[in-house]
Amino acid sequence: IARPSSWDEARLRYSAGPAGIPTQEAFSQATRWPSLDLDRAEGCIRDRAHAYSQDGGLAVLFGNLAEDGCIVKTAGVDESILVFRGPARILESQEAAVEAILGGRVGAGDVIVIRYEGPRGGPGMQEMLYPTSYLKSKGLG
Repeated sequence: IARPSSWDEARLRYSAGPAGIPTQEAFSQATRWPSLDLDRAEGCIRDRAHAYSQDGGLAVLFGNLAEDGCIVKTAGVDESILVFRGPARILESQEAAVEAILGGRVGAGDVIVIRYEGPRGGPGMQEMLYPTSYLKSKGLG
């Protein structure tokens, strides 16, 4: 579709967007995007030379807390905190993390490691919204 020689029918199907609008006809879309984002330098889907990040959005970390390695989502993380040395608070669940944060057992400069979460530990891969929200509200995030 990014090539100028794309067929009109393929372009029409590609530009169909759900937009949350129910239609009367099953599996159809009444809403079409007026134009395609073909700008690979500044658009949403960029080419490699103009990527938002040259390293991608994930990193594999190793260390005394993750001898076999772990995956961290780095997208949106300030580069100054990608390397950390300091105290780690190891907690066994999201609920234990919330309890520690609200109970004042987590301070500025601590890192929180929540075990038994993620794709292998928790049901699915739930987001850690409560701990991060409470960290922000206490001025720690």
